[in-house]
Amino acid sequence: MPEDVMVASGEYKLVKQSRRDEEKRRKKDLPWSKRIFDIDEHKLFGRTAWAWTRITLFYLLLYFLILVIVCFWLCIFLLVIIEPNRPRWLKGPPGLSMAPTNASVLAWYTHLVSNVYPIADKIDEFLNKLNDNAIDFFSEANKDTVWGYGSRKPTVFIKLNKVIGFQPETYDTPDDLPKEVPAGLDDTVQKYAGSPKIWMTCDTSKAFDTELVFFPGPFYEASEKMTGVQRVVAIQLNNMPPNKNIFVCCKVWARNIPIDHKFQGKGQIKFGMQMRVGTAKKEAIDQLHSTTTDDPKVVPALANNPPPLDNPEDRLGGLDMPLSPELEPSPNEKLQEKPEAEPLTEPPS
Repeated sequence: MPEDVMVASGEYKLVKQSRRDEEKRRKKDLPWSKRIFDIDEHKLFGRTAWAWTRITLFYLLLYFLILVIVCFWLCIFLLVIIEPNRPRWLKGPPGLSMAPTNASVLAWYTHLVSNVYPIADKIDEFLNKLNDNAIDFFSEANKDTVWGYGSRKPTVFIKLNKVIGFQPETYDTPDDLPKEVPAGLDDTVQKYAGSPKIWMTCDTSKAFDTELVFFPGPFYEASEKMTGVQRVVAIQLNNMPPNKNIFVCCKVWARNIPIDHKFQGKGQIKFGMQMRVGTAKKEAIDQLHSTTTDDPKVVPALANNPPPLDNPEDRLGGLDMPLSPELEPSPNEKLQEKPEAEPLTEPPS
């Protein structure tokens, strides 16, 4: 057809197509089963086995190099930058712990050796670990050699746990104390002023007139390197009512030791004491009462004729000692004994 007869139909553009576009269009037209596993071309999710091997080795090598770099700088930080006698991880303020036990309630019988001696042994073990001649330091609270648990003056020990590098910030004057401190702490600060101290206050059950005596005083000697007895305060409980629960709450006061009322040991510690006073006879009677409540004949008999309990040793509150063994008769006494004749059951013949 001649060019003068040709009529242009409009503007048009020639779009250049590449083989990559054709490949994309071809993959788009494939069914979904072919996209996951193409058995004809041996491909899984569009990659051959060799392609999957290459990409897996690449990422394994990449993450291995990252791990080597992190371990290298961590070793430099721990072994070179941080001093050996300093903590490797940052910690909060020190907590509080108690001896002879961290149980919520400590109960014992004042007259039973099997109750008192284990408690005294735990206290001795705790103080020996301080390596500061602590038993002699607190000897004033150990008049009966069992830390008052046999003479109704029990002693507990509150320890401020050790945190390396912790420098306490103390209240040195009564004017520095916060408003929420209990009454009487300002007088204590004024009385023991002179050196930095972490102060302690303790509250007991208001229903009883229990007296608290602190050794060496209601405070910890504050320093960056608090060791031995500097971290321990002994509290002796006097005038404890027998067979009653006494609850004590102790708090420490320093600027950088917050008091958390939800968690035990964070700025405060709570514990209970129950001094059980009784004798083996009384315990047997109580047990007999509890086991014979269903028998209507036994209970009135016990109520009308109770066993005698008026024993001077029962009123002393001392420890019960084991009874002496009974002496067997000597061989001479056995020879002198004459056997009794057995009664006859049949008439003699």
